[in-house]
Amino acid sequence: MSTSPGEPSRTLDDRTGHSTEHTEPGVREAERRDRDRDERDDSPSLRQRLHAATGDRDREAEALADRSPDDVSVDDAKVAVNRAHGHDPEVRPTESEIASPEDAEQVADERDD
Repeated sequence: MSTSPGEPSRTLDDRTGHSTEHTEPGVREAERRDRDRDERDDSPSLRQRLHAATGDRDREAEALADRSPDDVSVDDAKVAVNRAHGHDPEVRPTESEIASPEDAEQVADERDD
């Protein structure tokens, strides 16, 4: 069976009867990298979730700072983490109980003003 470049081909495993999809070597790797990058951008890292679950707010803030743009400090991330967990004296609501890079950027912007 012939396919166009980048299109998957399929083979049938005689033992199991299952079909397996194959792509060109670089295509699948590029798709995986894109998916991994999208997941990193959209959701908290495993490290951040672990520290959130164990209550280690300092480590959670460090993990958030690692995911955030360079202008976000660990101190900014700590404020964002505290807000997300409801420990902010100004009581600013966040969309989630786990702070996002956008939450940390907002804190950095507030400090710059």
